[in-house]
Amino acid sequence: MKKFIGFIFMICLGFYPAFAQKGSKERIKVHSKALEGNLIGDPSDRDVTVYLPHSYQANPENRYPVLYMLHGFTDTDSQWFGWEDHWINLQNVIDQSIAEGLSKEMIVVMPNAYNRFKGSMYASSATIGDWETFVTKELVHHIDANYRTLADKNSRGLAGHSMGGYGTLRLGMKYPDVYSAIYALSPCCMDGGANTNAELMSKLEAFTPDQLEKANFFEIATLATSAAFAPNPQNPPFFLDLPAKKGEPRQEVINKIIANRTLSFVDQYILNIKKLKAIALDAGLQDRGISEATKTLHEILESYKIPHFYESYEGDHLNRIAERIQTIALPFFSKNLVFQPKPVSEIIENGGTGSYPAIMVSEATLPTHTVFKPQDLSKFGNQNKLPIIAWGNGACFDSPWEHVNFLNEVASHGFLVIAIGTMPKQTNVRSKSQKLLDAIDWAIAQNADPKSVYYQKLDTENIAVSGMSCGGLQTIEVAGDPRITTIGVFNSGVLRNPGGGMPGMPQVTKEQLNNIKVPTLYLLGGESDIAYGNGMDDFNRINHVPIFVGNLDVGHGGTYAQPYGGEFARVATHWYKWQLKGDKEAGKLFTGKTPGLSKSAGWVVDKKNVD
Repeated sequence: MKKFIGFIFMICLGFYPAFAQKGSKERIKVHSKALEGNLIGDPSDRDVTVYLPHSYQANPENRYPVLYMLHGFTDTDSQWFGWEDHWINLQNVIDQSIAEGLSKEMIVVMPNAYNRFKGSMYASSATIGDWETFVTKELVHHIDANYRTLADKNSRGLAGHSMGGYGTLRLGMKYPDVYSAIYALSPCCMDGGANTNAELMSKLEAFTPDQLEKANFFEIATLATSAAFAPNPQNPPFFLDLPAKKGEPRQEVINKIIANRTLSFVDQYILNIKKLKAIALDAGLQDRGISEATKTLHEILESYKIPHFYESYEGDHLNRIAERIQTIALPFFSKNLVFQPKPVSEIIENGGTGSYPAIMVSEATLPTHTVFKPQDLSKFGNQNKLPIIAWGNGACFDSPWEHVNFLNEVASHGFLVIAIGTMPKQTNVRSKSQKLLDAIDWAIAQNADPKSVYYQKLDTENIAVSGMSCGGLQTIEVAGDPRITTIGVFNSGVLRNPGGGMPGMPQVTKEQLNNIKVPTLYLLGGESDIAYGNGMDDFNRINHVPIFVGNLDVGHGGTYAQPYGGEFARVATHWYKWQLKGDKEAGKLFTGKTPGLSKSAGWVVDKKNVD
């Protein structure tokens, strides 16, 4: 036992065995619109520490669950992660837990909630700002958009200590659609009333802003509590109401504070709590007050028959937290978070209208993409092979969720369609153009692999790359690859001012249109399509390859979500049949003095170098 305690002590000081593979940490700034305009003038650009596991850099295709951790009152993320003097070095604790096989690799994120009152309570008020929105929405959005996360609630956990434990319970109860598992370590502020000590109240009533930094714990805690739960925009300089005034308790203020104690509101959130996959809470027996309140919450959850983990252990408020995180909390999340997206195997719209009913699947050998293929591959091989189509999504999303009807319909006509990203949608995660080429590389390798179900069933001489909106720009960016037979640019076009689009959009220039070496199809949504001007300008500039443009007045959204992908799927499929399978009958939609598509209701067409 002495050796074990000494081992934990070494971890807390930042020492651990050399064999442990170290993760990395970085401190970033995240801007919060929800915190803008707070009355105490705290910055809306918040420091956030992000821990990345050892394999994050070594395996660039891996995605990871995210554990959001909330620090306690008077603490900062910097103290917890060793950027400055610290009582715990969380990076080392995580590394050690992984090295010992107690927990799996995950991203860990801690925002800095230290404000003028030394703690936000992770609450929302005009005085301190909307911390609930910052933590549960803005921060989650930023991390999902900038790191390789599994952007789904089932892969997202929330934990915290003391004030962070209170925040964990508060936010976990309110936002079960954001987190699936929560762990509150020694959560504070769960019961009790408000401090109305006459001497303390009198002192605080006379407080000035320059006294905040030197305030003792009880003084600053009282101010922080009122700032979070009893804001008053008419009461400068701190814009809050104290629970007593001129020696007299103020029941209306006391009521506001009591209403925000965990045990006061837990019954109102039982239905939300039941939506959580896993719940855990603990406290040391010597953690006076907190131990009793935590046990009461445990008993309430038991009364509602809500499964959860609870432990009351030998310890106080601080002395065993590193050990508890390493040996209990991190393994809890390793068990209860989803570490891999569920394999996809789904039949869309009865397989489509083509001769080869299709299915949407995920492939273990290409976990970064979603594949649409005929269900019965035995019909392919020898003279009947599957041409390959790589697809980039609207907004460069790392998921084809908007286009499944369209892509499935195309596949049902005898194509292997490989879309960037996974299903379900990875919220706001952007992909890179390289993934279109990754799809081609994978298909060619599969066709040559005797162990693959695609062995010698793919037509690697006939490959299309296509995409919608931002995915169309990705298509243009890789269009010069010599393996490509044809491209499709849908609801898209090169911006006249590269860099003027959404974040993550490829910086494609008009000059790059010259890299296109193959027959090209543009499908646009008419003048109401935001890409119309750029797309038509591309068409006017491209004179060196066969090019066809079709406009249907449906706007930027096209017809992808319509049954069987609507008109865009019909036209695109005809193009692919013509270009990739040599189907001249399908080609009549685009050829001749009066192309067949021009006779279809609503379509306006133009072409160059197309006979």
